[in-house]
Amino acid sequence: MSNNTHRFFKMNDQHGIIHLPERPNGFAISIIGDTNHFVSDHTSSWIHHPERRKFIEELCLHGYTVYYSNLYGRHWGNERSVELLHRLYHTIIKQEILNFKIHVFAEGMGALSALKWMHRHEGIIRSAAFMNPCFSLKTHGEAVMEQKLFYKQFRREISKAYELSEDEATMLLVKDKGMYEYPSTLPVKIWHNMQGTPYSFIKHSRAYEKFREEIGAPISLTLQLPGGKYDLVQKVKIFYQQNETEL
Repeated sequence: MSNNTHRFFKMNDQHGIIHLPERPNGFAISIIGDTNHFVSDHTSSWIHHPERRKFIEELCLHGYTVYYSNLYGRHWGNERSVELLHRLYHTIIKQEILNFKIHVFAEGMGALSALKWMHRHEGIIRSAAFMNPCFSLKTHGEAVMEQKLFYKQFRREISKAYELSEDEATMLLVKDKGMYEYPSTLPVKIWHNMQGTPYSFIKHSRAYEKFREEIGAPISLTLQLPGGKYDLVQKVKIFYQQNETEL
């Protein structure tokens, strides 16, 4: 990935990157990463990892402008992350020649921020693609509770992200309504792997599918089987293109 295809920036003291295509199609994609997502002053998890780098390169090859921020690390969907997503959006739209309605690609923990952003600002988002999403803090907390070390670490991360004491963080996990508090009618597509993700297919993706069906919102869910070969970027591109006919 050559230097002239991407540009580093900093906003709210957080490093970010915008990947610029040679032949822009006029549409932007905001990527919201999982717990291992990072951006530094000279690289990112998407540049560092060969498969992820290819994913970005392919999206740019199809003409998409792709951008993302470090977004405070393990934010777990806190308010600061959602506010920064919105500020980033306005800055990118102002600086680049782009359609004002953008696509979202959220992975794992990033789905929590995406849900809140979609709920509050539906008019600026065209569609949302999710990969192995976490749609509920409470559900994920319950899943790791039996593994004491993992649960303690998770609770500490929630405490830090939401600026709460650990007891307050525990109460947040108990009371969290997750996906049910942030309905949206935007087109959604989910891909979920059966292995290699800490987020349960049944309790996150399938539960969200059922919720959206109940409220009459468009939803498509694909389960990825272990060892299966699939061209994710091609499928994501097709999904996005299906939602680019309107202004």
